[in-house]
Amino acid sequence: MKELLIDRIESRLHNGTQISVIIPAHNAEKTLRRAVESVCRAMDAVAADAVIAARLQGDAAPLFEILVVENGSTDGTEFLARTLELEHPGTVWFLRSGKGVSNARNRGLEAAAGEWVLFLDADDYLLEGAGEVLRRDLYFTGTDLIVHSYEAGRRIVHICRPSGERYFGEQTEEISVRMIENPTRYTAVWGKLYRRDCIERNHLRFDPLLRLSEDSHFLIRYLAVCRRIRLFDLPLYHYSTDNASVVRTWDGKKEEGYRDSLEAVQRFLRTRPAGIRAAGAGYGMMQFNLLMVREVFSKDSPYTLPQKIRRMKEIKDTEPFAAAFREFDPKRHRGAGYLPIRMLRIGAYAAAAAVYEARVLQNACKELREKE
Repeated sequence: MKELLIDRIESRLHNGTQISVIIPAHNAEKTLRRAVESVCRAMDAVAADAVIAARLQGDAAPLFEILVVENGSTDGTEFLARTLELEHPGTVWFLRSGKGVSNARNRGLEAAAGEWVLFLDADDYLLEGAGEVLRRDLYFTGTDLIVHSYEAGRRIVHICRPSGERYFGEQTEEISVRMIENPTRYTAVWGKLYRRDCIERNHLRFDPLLRLSEDSHFLIRYLAVCRRIRLFDLPLYHYSTDNASVVRTWDGKKEEGYRDSLEAVQRFLRTRPAGIRAAGAGYGMMQFNLLMVREVFSKDSPYTLPQKIRRMKEIKDTEPFAAAFREFDPKRHRGAGYLPIRMLRIGAYAAAAAVYEARVLQNACKELREKE
């Protein structure tokens, strides 16, 4: 069976496939069909373009492929994935990996045959009109990374000017800094187009030891090898906020996850130019904010407010967060997101705690609206 699967995968390599869509699927039986069919609808629109169709190498060359990678599900995800494979022969491929989203994405990268790679989470989907967006993207053959605005719940997150932006050569440092300093807006791995040969040439994979922010770790390393980056304000991707996401649910274990991820990013950034290293301090502060909102001050936390404040102080003063606080430049980092960081730097712990509690309440209200 393993040899048959390897032959099936190798037979697709270099066959003119344009886009490989990798969908990690863990206990995703309720949403997987929606995700897969959103890709099929989008790609049908792309295939209607005679110019793109002409680029394909004969009738045997598929425009796209969907790699559904089941990883340790205990529900009907595998059965559904195999059903979708039968319903879309030659387009949907069922794969299996070890448990964990990083293992699943790595398995998808091993099997991918497309010139481009697009990551899609199983509880998200491509928007109506995504086909028109992707049709445009496929013309940028010299670009290493294409980043789009996206829909988070009911709101559009705009990531660039309406006219779009492009960066090449030394200019890529400018956009890399912006993305690193704004991880919640930019460094999710989904909804972007990556050059597969750029990934393979630089031996990039997701770190399966990272439980949180593994997206950021991968993307930051990918940015370092990009020669051309384009940003478009055309929404491509819907990020679902109405589900019980692991990162938005208190479990008492996130501190270690954020700590490990930040340490990995800091190790990598030490080898980068000064401007990129400086951006790492802003990244560290945003990771600290996430830990405070999603764990320490979570509405589901069983701890009292004094206990939460005490823990906030302890985390601030221990590595790797202490290094980020030391390198933080208040003249450089002026956004509203840094408000509690500024308070902590002057010892206003109660005020910083109030800001985090307000953000937790704001997020809870937002999630309730999304469920209505």
